[in-house]
Amino acid sequence: MTAPPPPPPLPPPGARSATLALIRSSPRLRAGLLLLGGLILTALAVVLVLLLAGPDDARGMGTTPATLADGRAPGAAPMQMIELSEAEFRLRPRDAWQPVPLPDTWARRGLASAGLGHYRIEFTLGARPAGLWVLCIPRMSRVHELRLNGELLGGALIDPFERPPGDTGGRDHLVSVPPHLLQAGLNRIELSVVHSRNAGLSMLMLGPAQALPTGARLIHQMAWIPSSLYLVGAGLAVFMLAIWWRRPSERICGQFGLIWMLCLLMHLLVLLSPPQPDALHDGLLLLLQIGTLALGAAIALQLSGRLQSASAGVAQATLLLAVALALWGALTGVLDAVRLWLHPVLILVCALLMPLAWSGCRRLPGPARLLLAGLLAALLIAAGHDHLVWMGLSSVMDHYWLPLALPLALLAIGSLMIRRLVEALRQVEQLNADLERRVAERTAALQQANQAKTRFLAAASHDLRQPVVTISLLIDLLREQVPAPLRPMTDRVDEAVSSMEDLLKGLLDLSRLEAGTVRPRPQPVALQPLFDAIATHEGETARRKGLKLRFRPSGATVVSDPVLLDQILRNLVSNAVRYTEHGGVLVGVRRRGERLQLDVIDTGVGIAQEDQDAVFEEFVQLDTPIGRPRRTLGDSSRGLGLGLSIVQRSCALLGHRLLLNSRPGRGSRFSVQLDSATPLPALPVPALPRRLPLQGLRLTVVEDEPAVQDALRARLQAWGAVVQCHDGLAPLRHQLAQRPRGHSGIDLLITDHRLRGASGLDVVEAVRSYGGPVPVLVITGDTSPGDLSLLSASGLQVLHKPFRAEALLAAIEQVLATAETFGITAARAAPGSPASRRG
Repeated sequence: MTAPPPPPPLPPPGARSATLALIRSSPRLRAGLLLLGGLILTALAVVLVLLLAGPDDARGMGTTPATLADGRAPGAAPMQMIELSEAEFRLRPRDAWQPVPLPDTWARRGLASAGLGHYRIEFTLGARPAGLWVLCIPRMSRVHELRLNGELLGGALIDPFERPPGDTGGRDHLVSVPPHLLQAGLNRIELSVVHSRNAGLSMLMLGPAQALPTGARLIHQMAWIPSSLYLVGAGLAVFMLAIWWRRPSERICGQFGLIWMLCLLMHLLVLLSPPQPDALHDGLLLLLQIGTLALGAAIALQLSGRLQSASAGVAQATLLLAVALALWGALTGVLDAVRLWLHPVLILVCALLMPLAWSGCRRLPGPARLLLAGLLAALLIAAGHDHLVWMGLSSVMDHYWLPLALPLALLAIGSLMIRRLVEALRQVEQLNADLERRVAERTAALQQANQAKTRFLAAASHDLRQPVVTISLLIDLLREQVPAPLRPMTDRVDEAVSSMEDLLKGLLDLSRLEAGTVRPRPQPVALQPLFDAIATHEGETARRKGLKLRFRPSGATVVSDPVLLDQILRNLVSNAVRYTEHGGVLVGVRRRGERLQLDVIDTGVGIAQEDQDAVFEEFVQLDTPIGRPRRTLGDSSRGLGLGLSIVQRSCALLGHRLLLNSRPGRGSRFSVQLDSATPLPALPVPALPRRLPLQGLRLTVVEDEPAVQDALRARLQAWGAVVQCHDGLAPLRHQLAQRPRGHSGIDLLITDHRLRGASGLDVVEAVRSYGGPVPVLVITGDTSPGDLSLLSASGLQVLHKPFRAEALLAAIEQVLATAETFGITAARAAPGSPASRRG
């Protein structure tokens, strides 16, 4: 026995979700599925119409008879339809009847394709039917007279001595036949028809309604298929026209939508054509045909890129001539003759435009190009066939092909247009993705460059700060001991050191703002003390340049961070003095509504309107005298170009609005808008500092730079402190190991943050873990955002290099005051005591 075949494998888990993900990620697949779904829905709608429209709906057909035509009882086999394929024909009533087979085409028998003709068809029935019968005539002129056994069944009465104008051709006809008009034995059908062209008559079928062949029913009902296709295409045309309206560059898409609309109008004109020829109707139909061809020619020429070529001129001239001939034929009554010769010319023009359309579709894939070529060829063949049918040179049973071929072709071309649109959208999505990727890559590169710049500045700033702080501390000691004749020389050195400190301080301020470690503390700030301090600091520089630096006295108080506001105003005043060669600088406050506006006005070089945004970037300076911004890293007389960048970032951090109004050659006005506050009470005048403010304090300094270490030792000892210095963490641990645990013997620890093999935080951890709580002051020359953030999070007092002696003393006293607040009191050792000697 053979084993049964194994069951089919089950789809793996997640296959459905993978398929859905594939569909979502592929625009082409989604468009194809949508188009397929639309075609399926259209086909289902057509089938539903065919199923709902039964033979009872056809032209006055009655209800299904209860009794069969031959008198049999219900349930018996129905009688079959009688095919009437033999008839007799004559042109005039006085002519003799001639036998003709059906279908009959006059042109094939050598007769004219237009005129009046009479048919007589005879048939025999065995018995009179009891139910309703139907007469099916697939092709018959609408202008006709139909009689059965002498009784009028349908059509208008035709005078046999007159020849009224006939219509353009026949349609299928289903005529209900009441049972009393039929008789047992011989029956006769008399039919008179009037044709303007394509004259003839099809075969007739007679029988009970339920015996009507399905094919005949479908032929009758399929007349609605072209109309349904045109209506579906009309929605597509509206969509394309909407695209053209919103995007005028999509001209081909809009022209194709106009072709759809013109074809729909032509179809409606054919459906609503009058029974008798009408020059206005036929002329309008011909003009619509010419307009459709003109739009198709325009699309072909645009696709091939030959809108300005000789081919375009020939096509344009031909179409204009066609329009003129159509109007002339409609006005003179010779439109049929014009159409007889004009239709072949238009078909020839279409044939000549096909290669242009083919060459213009080079970007389409091979199958799509072949489909387009096949559709265009099919339309040309259909147009030629319909022209032969219209002239009466083909069988009367031939149908017009264009009413069905044209909407199908337009739908297919429309699907290609939608595919092109979807492909364009896919390309746009791809371009957006590529653009986003490039932006991300460029952003990452810029971030790396910015980080490299920050690291470079941090390293360079740290290395520069070490000698500067050494010089600053030594100069301070030297000024206390130098003789009076040498004091001007030390002042000059002190000014040079101050200039270097300002440059390094700018780098530090910018790094702190970039790191986000600056936390503003808004509070009432009196402006006049701020004015006095800055006037003292910048006044000497202004006097040396021959400038007038004026501060208008003010009792105003504003809400701001005192440190950041001092930084903002100092940078603005310093920048104004630096870029002013003649005149002066004015600083003042005035009210603007409910706010106060702090103005710094100078008579300097000014800044052009297009350059006013650039001056707030870091490392940007102005080239005098024209005031154009430039990037620089080396002009010591102009600084580093960081002042205005720091001002802008500080104002943004505080929520202050910064304004600039400047004219080249006239000067500039920088304004900061501030909220006003209640004036502060007067503060007591602080006492003069003691000569030995650190008398008896035991200080431990950890600094690996020998010059800085020596300068700190000398300065702190001059203030009366007992100083122990170490160049790293290991010597400090060796000192701590000589003392009992819990007693470090340190009243204040001063440590550098960047040490060889350790950091300042490691030093603090080692001291506090061995000897308990100890006041700490961290000094650092680091400006990198990471180090600044780390120090800010530690909560320790930080003093940034370079610093002056007074800044060092103020930081030490603040650390000691904070330690006393938390109950950590420094035990001062008296001079000569054991503690002092141990230090």
